[in-house]
Amino acid sequence: MPRQNDIIDQKLVQLLKQNHAIICQVCKVYYPCDRYKRMDLYNDIIYRIWKGLDQFKGKSTERTWIYRIAINTAINHYTTDTRTQNNISITLAMEESLPNDEDNQLIAELYDLIEQLNPLEKAVIYLYLDRKKQVEIGQILGLSETNVSTIIGRIKSKLKNRK
Repeated sequence: MPRQNDIIDQKLVQLLKQNHAIICQVCKVYYPCDRYKRMDLYNDIIYRIWKGLDQFKGKSTERTWIYRIAINTAINHYTTDTRTQNNISITLAMEESLPNDEDNQLIAELYDLIEQLNPLEKAVIYLYLDRKKQVEIGQILGLSETNVSTIIGRIKSKLKNRK
């Protein structure tokens, strides 16, 4: 008979296989230029998923639950990180890592603008760009649909004004 820990470990492996891309995307949004911080964040997200696995009650989909853990962990990491260090401008890092064609320049500009948003706004815009519905964004972040809509509107205004 399998032990409880073995079942949790098997479930964790299954969840990670299914949601690896989501976790990587969240890590890349918060640390686009620092591979080591991305890896540290990725490991912390996995740890928090593992710790919370036995408490998951199924009130939302596993994917939504993973998003919520990943984004909350990323916000926590990012907030702590910005208090202790000065971050390198994403524009300089993107210019070094991307070729100079027009599409990549637009992506670099978008990341530069997103980098200037606060952690909650980053989470909302990331999910919005990932084509999540406002209801789902609200579930993931623990916000009302109206609040999500308001935040998206403010982000769009900020991004237009910063161009």
